[in-house]
Amino acid sequence: MRLRLLMMAGVIAAAVAITPESRSRASGPKTGLLCTLANAKVDESSGVAVSRRSAGVYWTHNDSGDGPNFYAFDRNGRDLGTFTLSRAQAIDWEDMASARIGGRPYLYFGDIGDNAERRKSVIVYRVPEPRAVSGRHNIDEFRAFTLRYPDGAHDCETLMVTPKGDIHLVTKSEYETSGIYRAGRLEKSGTYRLVKIGDLKLEAGNVYSRMVTGGDINAAGNRIVIRTYFTALAFRTNNLDRWFKSKPVEVEIPFERQGEAICFDGNAARLITTSERNPCRVSFARLP
Repeated sequence: MRLRLLMMAGVIAAAVAITPESRSRASGPKTGLLCTLANAKVDESSGVAVSRRSAGVYWTHNDSGDGPNFYAFDRNGRDLGTFTLSRAQAIDWEDMASARIGGRPYLYFGDIGDNAERRKSVIVYRVPEPRAVSGRHNIDEFRAFTLRYPDGAHDCETLMVTPKGDIHLVTKSEYETSGIYRAGRLEKSGTYRLVKIGDLKLEAGNVYSRMVTGGDINAAGNRIVIRTYFTALAFRTNNLDRWFKSKPVEVEIPFERQGEAICFDGNAARLITTSERNPCRVSFARLP
């Protein structure tokens, strides 16, 4: 979602900017710039995920306005390929996730954005993670899961996938409460009904600190991270259907121009974030 109002002087003044020099006493920089992407086609990064196939590789996609495309890059920002889902739609891709299910690495893409809250259903695509190779590639093998909310349309920018393959969506709201919805592990393309499992309450004073724009579940399935435009919250849990019941820890993330995406890095000791700008800046934030 293009909220250029974020750059208004009053909003920027209300935000706490975390500079690359923000440091932890024991572990070096707490936040900083990982790389800047060489691929100029990534101009509105809205989702990011770590590769479950190749160490040091990451995936991202653009917000609405691009086609059903996703992009690979490494820690230095080098372009490792552009990939397109053949015959897929891209109404409003907002987030992505990666997970290893049954020993096989997958990427998930959420065509889940709905600013006007009018869509009768949303779609999550599941793709066997391809090998990251420079050039353009068409992907024909994927699943399309059409999902319906049990209580009407919602705007949503957060897609997470558990190590078992369950899909979690967290809605986006300017108010204090975001809904959390789940679909069990899906294997066949088709239409499925989501189940609401709870609410996430964010009581921040600034509206942009209440609007959930991305999230991720680590590979072990015991940590969850949720981000807004200005901050991130990390949860620990032993029950992924009740992760929102645990008390979160606030994580400092860099102040980004229209920052929406977040994921755990491969070693799970830090987070990776991106912002909607060109060239795309990829940042890191260490977990407390």
